[in-house]
Amino acid sequence: MVENDADRGATPKSEPRVDPPDSIVSKLAGKRVLITGVTGFLGQVLLERLLLDFPETRIVVLVRSQTGSTSKERVDYLMRKPAFTALREGRGQEGLLDLLHERVDVIDGDFSRSVPELPGDLDVVFHSAATVAFDPPIDEGFQTNLLGARNLYQGVVDSGSRPCLVHVSTAYVAGVAKGVIPEETLDHKTDYMLEAQLALQARTDVEAQSRRPELLDDLMAKARKEHSRAGPTTVAEDAEDRRKQWVSKRLTQYGRARAQSLGWPDVYTFTKAMGERAVEDFAREHGLALSIVRPSIIESALLHPFPG
Repeated sequence: MVENDADRGATPKSEPRVDPPDSIVSKLAGKRVLITGVTGFLGQVLLERLLLDFPETRIVVLVRSQTGSTSKERVDYLMRKPAFTALREGRGQEGLLDLLHERVDVIDGDFSRSVPELPGDLDVVFHSAATVAFDPPIDEGFQTNLLGARNLYQGVVDSGSRPCLVHVSTAYVAGVAKGVIPEETLDHKTDYMLEAQLALQARTDVEAQSRRPELLDDLMAKARKEHSRAGPTTVAEDAEDRRKQWVSKRLTQYGRARAQSLGWPDVYTFTKAMGERAVEDFAREHGLALSIVRPSIIESALLHPFPG
């Protein structure tokens, strides 16, 4: 019998990784991928998987800077999170940051308002960023989930790229319908651009309502009751905070009532459904390949990137 290295307990030499030509890893080799929502739960996992298993894929992330943190600092901070444990254990914290800086380009921007200049050689765009609260103020829901998505894709087209679009939606876009709902284009006739226009107008209307003298007098009375000893400046500041809270609550009521009147339970599912139709029209207009992904609630993992 011939004894080999494995029989003697030696560690066999590892073979270089070769992926089948039809695998997704091979298909994305040399491609450039843009991700939004990378600071969120789903975006983190997507970034981790691309860094770990797609060594020849170039990555671009669009991240909004915040007070006290640049977009690059926010992405660097992600490397400390549990989603990147496997990479961190294999490379160490410094090695992981080196990998991040080598493989990932960070672009500072807020797609919901205006999109910065994007690379002109994007092959795939994963758009997972969204307003995920069930009942945000109606204008905020439309600004991010519909108008923001169109802003992003318009910025992509303006750059000269013609990528495949992967638009992350939700399993609940069919609303309160019963029975089996096929995975196809939603069957509704709601004018999404009119709804978006009126949602933004609602902010103007409610802001005007919040400045009515009778409401301001009531808010001032409540503020004086709690802060009269602190002085008039504190009273005025508290009254203004109460006014802003009133506006936000009122716009949430607007959104919930409008969504339910059209067959959706809340602003989130309503605006995501409107966003789907807007994205479908945009992709058709510009001849772009489009995949809409409708996950249910995403809250945990069985094994990867870590259990729990």
